[in-house]
Amino acid sequence: MSDIVAWNIITVSVISYNSEKTISETLNSIASQTYNTKAIEVIIADDGSKDSTLLIAENWKKKNQSNFYNIIITTHHKNKGVAANCNQAWRLATGFWIKTIAADDILLPTCIELNINYVNRFPNSSIVFSDMIAFLNDGKYIPIKHDRKKILVDHTQQLSQILSSCYLLAPTAFIRKSVLEDVGYADESYSMIEDYPLWLKCLQKGFVLSYMESDTILYRKGDSLSQQGEKIGNIQYLQSLFSFQKDKIWPLLPNRMFLKKWDDYLLFKHKTIWIKIFGNKVSIPYLLSQKSLLLFRPYKIYRVIKKVITK
Repeated sequence: MSDIVAWNIITVSVISYNSEKTISETLNSIASQTYNTKAIEVIIADDGSKDSTLLIAENWKKKNQSNFYNIIITTHHKNKGVAANCNQAWRLATGFWIKTIAADDILLPTCIELNINYVNRFPNSSIVFSDMIAFLNDGKYIPIKHDRKKILVDHTQQLSQILSSCYLLAPTAFIRKSVLEDVGYADESYSMIEDYPLWLKCLQKGFVLSYMESDTILYRKGDSLSQQGEKIGNIQYLQSLFSFQKDKIWPLLPNRMFLKKWDDYLLFKHKTIWIKIFGNKVSIPYLLSQKSLLLFRPYKIYRVIKKVITK
């Protein structure tokens, strides 16, 4: 360890919860990095898994300990939510930069190397986003790119854009540890969302978001907290998101965006009420109700028209 200069250390924080089916693939993708793994610290933060996630992580650590700068496994005795889980990893991190990944996603082999090359080229960078590739159980791979018109703008415009929606691809984020310390880490008041409140705090503190146009992550598409496939959503996640929007986003909205408040409220109520009454499965009646909801969403209609016009 002594041969590695401290500022060269990169922390990869793996965020897990009942991830026994996927965590091995995630951890092995860290071991396959083209960047020197002796300069990589791995922190596996678990949120009180009830399955074999921790056992798998411990076995992987035993086999790979000598290949890394350090490997740490930490866990909550009971589930506290994704924000607290991220924080337990981030606070333990000793790396100058932190790459966070969910325990069901995969780092592409050049992920760390590309990010390090980028920040060496642009040393004023503090938060770097990139692109990712979604992969599905049927073997399909779908590239997902950032909207250049939203991210390749100045700080004022970046802050304005995030008030409309969280357009950032959180799985790709590469962030300085000092930035997290400066903004007070993830806001645990919103237990099921760690990214949207964090990006808002960073922008409010004056940090500028950088963009590297390269694929760095394989993102597992399916039923998760924020991305849903066969399920409509997670009620706790929806409540955290709506509370954050109401508490932090709405007070910052300019008067011309007053319809966004109605849109946020309508989406939240529609999903949560439907789940409570009809269940959490995406069905044809649910999809039809979503379509009919557009009649009551002038803000959504406005954004669609604006996007078509500005293309």
